[in-house]
Formats: sequence, C-alpha cells, structure tokens
Amino acid sequence: MLETIIEIAKKYCTDGLEWNEDTSIMSDMELSSLDFFAFISTVEETFNIRISERQLKRIDTLGDLIEMIQEQK
Repeated sequence: MLETIIEIAKKYCTDGLEWNEDTSIMSDMELSSLDFFAFISTVEETFNIRISERQLKRIDTLGDLIEMIQEQK
C-alpha cells in the first residue's frame, strides 16, 4: 500500500524526498492546499474510500494516511 501511495504522491511533488511512512504530506512534500486536496482525491479514488474533513485533520504523514485507509477497508 505504501508503494502505491508513494507513486501517487510523486505526481504532486518534486523528487528528492526519502519516501517512507514518516514522510510528512504537507511539510516534506511541500504541497499547496490545492495539490493536497488533489492528492487526497486521487488516493480516495485509487482505494475507493472517502476521507472526511475531520479525518483529514488527523493525517500528517503517509503512515497516517495508510492507517486511515486501513480503517475504511
């Protein structure tokens, strides 16, 4: 699952990051608000899930995102 999320993330930010579960979506990936929502939207479509605004506030790292996806599967 991490590999899939990393592939999606690479579409929205520059290379050069050390990708792992501790990668911060906003800080490390340096996403604008628009890119953040586009990234989350792509993740939702890929994994056939929906992430609420309240849940978004709990997501900081790729690991947090994986946990959120697993909770909904």
